[in-house]
Amino acid sequence: MRPKKALIAGAGIAGLAAGIALRKAGLEVELFERTDDLREIGAGLSIWPNGTEALRNLGVEVRALPVRRLAVRSWRGKHRTEVPVDALPARYGSEMLLVHRADLQAGLSAAFGDGGIRFRSEVAGFTAEGDGVRLTLRSGESALGDLVLGADGLRSAVRDQLLDDGPPVYLGSTIWRGIAPPDGINLEPGQGLNWVGRGGEFLAFHLAGDRIYWAGVARATEGGRPGLEGHKPGLLERFRDWDDLVPALIGATDEKDILRNDMYDRPPAHRWAVGRVALIGDAAHPMTPNAGQGACQALVDAVVLGDCLASVPDVVAAMRAYQERRLARANSVVRISRQATRASQLENPLLCSLRDISGALLPRALMLRLLGSTMAPSPTEREGWLKHEGV
Repeated sequence: MRPKKALIAGAGIAGLAAGIALRKAGLEVELFERTDDLREIGAGLSIWPNGTEALRNLGVEVRALPVRRLAVRSWRGKHRTEVPVDALPARYGSEMLLVHRADLQAGLSAAFGDGGIRFRSEVAGFTAEGDGVRLTLRSGESALGDLVLGADGLRSAVRDQLLDDGPPVYLGSTIWRGIAPPDGINLEPGQGLNWVGRGGEFLAFHLAGDRIYWAGVARATEGGRPGLEGHKPGLLERFRDWDDLVPALIGATDEKDILRNDMYDRPPAHRWAVGRVALIGDAAHPMTPNAGQGACQALVDAVVLGDCLASVPDVVAAMRAYQERRLARANSVVRISRQATRASQLENPLLCSLRDISGALLPRALMLRLLGSTMAPSPTEREGWLKHEGV
């Protein structure tokens, strides 16, 4: 009996992770990637314990640095509170890690192995065909498989056909991200900083390879473009009155190492799977970066999906089981991320003060419970791989 064949639209984090998990489940896998290669640039990602557990399950090794202290400051540099990341290993089994997106992509690619990825192959749609699904490319080519996964990101062609729920929603803020050298920057390895101001925030962490990752979020017009001299002059103007370390980080960064992305998400969907077609990662649950869970949730999606396809013989039933085990938790993280974005967008001085004071007074135990609302496995997730890993 031939192995089932999975066709995956997209070879980013979600697509590669799903490819690894499905191969482990005994499926044949083919990924369709619209770009020429798997280059990733410019951004850091936080990997919380749920993401670390998923990487272990997938057998993926990634170059990363632990975050052992995470301080929250006002935009002027006044200490507000500490996020209890030091308690994560005992409570959830691993530390918070910071990884460059390119390093995560490299680890996933190495675990997936050679072959099985078709580049310059942008997916246009799919069609049910007997006991299978035909995936159609923009080039007019097609492929037939037993199931199709949409791992094609925020503006997923698979989602567009599957759910027809319109475009993603711009949330009114833009994020600028950069990689700076550590010379002259007063930030110790293992320490993370998060400044919160009026209408925006800024954060900074060390990455492996003697680099510092930073990100600045501010309210901005959708689709804005940098000036003739690039992003840096405008950013220095936006953050000029913030704590001295913030403009120092921007100033130390080469223009070519600064990225700008408008922030989008979608209202949580009521379904991700229809028949033999399902969504994963940002195609299923795009979220803002404020909770630091985008990559983690995609990795957990992949492992749960692999477990469902390994344990449930019928493809349609397995896709339905995947949705039942993951949809509620991932959608709750979408809501949490959006709430965090709204809190960072506050501009009214009184509301900002209330936000900052309430955050500073939040008990450590309650902070850990709130972190658990995104990291701890839900009861349905515990049914499979997580309970086997001892979480």
